[in-house]
Amino acid sequence: MKSTSRTSSFAMPGRCGVGAMLGAALALAMAFAQPATAAGNLTLLVWEGYADDSFVKPFEAETNCKVNTVYVGSNDEIVSKLMSGGGAADLTAPSNDTNMRLVAAGAVSPVDMSKVPNAADFLPQFKNPSWLVKDGKVYGVPYGWGVVRIIADPKAVPADTDTLGFLWNPKYKGKISVWDDIETVYMAARALGFKNTYDLSDAQLEKVKAKLIEMKPNIRKYWFTTGEMGNLMSSGEVVGGNSWESTLVELRNAGREVADLKPKEGRGGWADSWMIVKGAESNPCVYPWLNYVSSPKAQALAHKVTGFGYPNAKMPTELDDKTKAAYDALGMVDPQTFTNVDWWQPVKRRGKYLEIWNQVKAAAQ
Repeated sequence: MKSTSRTSSFAMPGRCGVGAMLGAALALAMAFAQPATAAGNLTLLVWEGYADDSFVKPFEAETNCKVNTVYVGSNDEIVSKLMSGGGAADLTAPSNDTNMRLVAAGAVSPVDMSKVPNAADFLPQFKNPSWLVKDGKVYGVPYGWGVVRIIADPKAVPADTDTLGFLWNPKYKGKISVWDDIETVYMAARALGFKNTYDLSDAQLEKVKAKLIEMKPNIRKYWFTTGEMGNLMSSGEVVGGNSWESTLVELRNAGREVADLKPKEGRGGWADSWMIVKGAESNPCVYPWLNYVSSPKAQALAHKVTGFGYPNAKMPTELDDKTKAAYDALGMVDPQTFTNVDWWQPVKRRGKYLEIWNQVKAAAQ
């Protein structure tokens, strides 16, 4: 299994939302931040894989726009760079737990969706999603997305398992691995039946902590990259846990049978979106890029690099047969995949959530 991180194609850890910041401080910093707007040049502040030559070079040839890239490893870094000034970027692509923080800070401008006609072919879930709309204005164009999968070896865990509860089953002592990330806190909240995943009270967080500590005898390892989880599953060291689509695809490509469970408690969902840095809307390369990366062909090229889902419903028709079969097997255009997805949202008390998670990891089994 290929090890992956946020600085390679399928990076995970950096997808956490921005840290606690004062709104006033962000607004003040924005007064000094100016986007790069040189005619014919476009600066992207993005994740690794979001400006790959396979689709950037055709865009440059078609538009005569020169694409410059600044790579980031976390949403916190996106915010930090935008706030620091110095012409950080024209476009950026934060996750859905960060979009509204940038909107509230005045860091980004609304998008004129009439200038992005390819978005008309987006799946319904990605047409004006709640994490991009404020006061009737749309602030981003959806791009890479995924569901945090609950996976299992069907030889050990029944493939029809429909609950997160199996992760706590004593039968699987030392045979479970879950993500070393705040998403595992969210997962435990869902397992407890809490509906306010991203705004838990102190009392609820204590119950989440107790629930996660209860799981510890089953934990073989908290994984940090999808490659780690893939290796653990491939070797048989673990029989289940959570991971991303890339783990499923790679294991299946290697001939391993892996069940993609759909727990009734729900699964986490993330989505990155292109956002226009305040002042960059006049850059003549901005809208050509937004429309280009929303096309089926460009998104198919991007999928080959990242393995992520993409919102254009026609994208799979541009994939080769093997890749399309794997994409279809993940249900990436199946409406049923989107049922019971708990899409990431900003967490006001993110620091408290992380404190709880660190306490869980430090607790004795």
